[in-house]
Amino acid sequence: MTQASIRNIFIGGTVFFSLLFLYLSYDSLRQMPLRTNEATLTPQVVAGKHAWQKYNCNDCHTILGIGGYYAPDITKVATYRDADWLGRFLKDPEGVWAAKRRMPKLPMSDAEVGDLVAFMGWVSKIDTNDWPRKPMLAAGAPAVSSQAQGRVPGSEGPMLFARNGCQGCHKINGVGGAIGPDLTHVGSRLPDKQAQISHLRDPRSIHPQSSMPAFGKMSEHDLEELAEYLVSLK
Repeated sequence: MTQASIRNIFIGGTVFFSLLFLYLSYDSLRQMPLRTNEATLTPQVVAGKHAWQKYNCNDCHTILGIGGYYAPDITKVATYRDADWLGRFLKDPEGVWAAKRRMPKLPMSDAEVGDLVAFMGWVSKIDTNDWPRKPMLAAGAPAVSSQAQGRVPGSEGPMLFARNGCQGCHKINGVGGAIGPDLTHVGSRLPDKQAQISHLRDPRSIHPQSSMPAFGKMSEHDLEELAEYLVSLK
């Protein structure tokens, strides 16, 4: 190989990879506004970010990969906790969720609470390539009974139970939290599927003092699947 050919390879490679780098940079900048949810950024969301910083929420919570690991990651919390529940929790954490790791009751105003809820809702819509992953808790939940399988072929109930964080508060066969009732035999106590769906959609409409979040954002299909699974737990 001659010096001229080596020089040409070097120059050609430099030009090629420089152009590739410029194209990838351009493509990233082009997609960034869509992936970061920039179009829906509002003054209230900005105020919520300021409240997040004011009360040092990152000391305990991680958001978008930044923060502490003492408390749950809240990057996608608004996808499985509705705004009403988040607001009540921020005002009185232990009154809503009496967990072992206690979040302090911060002296936030109602406006700051609303701003923080808006901020968490905005962050949850950022495209993070499905990160962070949700914990795989479905292995601890029993399979849907054959009777339930007959009514709803290929039931997704156990996975929906895990995916929506239900085991954080409820036990099934000894696996899960103790904040809410044990659901091992919930189908015996409440065998009506429509009643289960109503409770999932809006718990406080059934039990006004309930601390359970509403799952009204779930699709009708998912509500049917999850209710069918709960009814099968005898």
